[in-house]
Amino acid sequence: MSSTSANFWLDRLRPLCEVARRASRCRYEATVVLFYLARWCQKKARTLEPRVGSIDRLTLRDTAERIARHLDHDGARVERLVAHPGDAEAWTELRRELFASARSRVGPVAADEFAEEALQKIAEVLLTGTPPSQAAAQLEAGPDGPGNEYIFDSPFSNWSRTVVINLIRDRWREEARRSKTEESKTPRVDRELVERARTALPHLLQAIRELPPKQRSVMVLSLNRRRLDPAVRKRLHKLAPDLFSEAGALVSSESDIAERLGSTTRRVTANRSVARRKLAKRDPAWALLLDILLPHRSTRPLHVESEG
Repeated sequence: MSSTSANFWLDRLRPLCEVARRASRCRYEATVVLFYLARWCQKKARTLEPRVGSIDRLTLRDTAERIARHLDHDGARVERLVAHPGDAEAWTELRRELFASARSRVGPVAADEFAEEALQKIAEVLLTGTPPSQAAAQLEAGPDGPGNEYIFDSPFSNWSRTVVINLIRDRWREEARRSKTEESKTPRVDRELVERARTALPHLLQAIRELPPKQRSVMVLSLNRRRLDPAVRKRLHKLAPDLFSEAGALVSSESDIAERLGSTTRRVTANRSVARRKLAKRDPAWALLLDILLPHRSTRPLHVESEG
């Protein structure tokens, strides 16, 4: 554990996890339940060492039992999804569920796009989080993880459906805002930001150098694709020859990148998404540059399926 205080607050949760495991007949050890309960406490308190004494004990007990129950039911499924190189059947089954959930709301055409986008978001969460097989080891290192980590406090199928439903709601809200803006005024370009972006490229490349190895490799190879304008690619190579000398030949697809890295396309997408969001948060000019260099999939207008 990282400290005496860390031992103390985790020790207060251990008995609850032992009881929850036995009550749910959970196949996983109590330490695995403890990891996810600890992550629940961290997320609730928004700190790495929460004051568990301030959380109602009945709430803690119910949460531990809920986690143990869902862990027993869905733990194997999560393991199949995060397995390397990946269980294609498990991902196909998940995509089918997401499509069905989206189809009832937006119809089959738009549902296909939303199912794929939700699948990528779920892959990002699972592949950067902690699966049950690694939970005990991560607990020893000190429970920690991304803020959006799936921690078995709800059934996996409910959680995954929520992802696609939220995407649809976000699109509805975005289109409503866009429609209102277009009615009131013509959007103005932030010229100061555009000008700053022109001089920000070297700083963005330095930030890419400092990314974790997997994220750095994915970003560099993504910037070394054939579709990128040759003049832009030449500029990148001139500014960062050290980065692009390691990239090798140009890549044509996600599959090319995955093969080059000995990974999968889903892991490539997940690592790039995490890196991109991390960089964009640091500087709006970098976000603008990334939109230019690595454009997102275009978003088509959303047409809701008629129920008549």
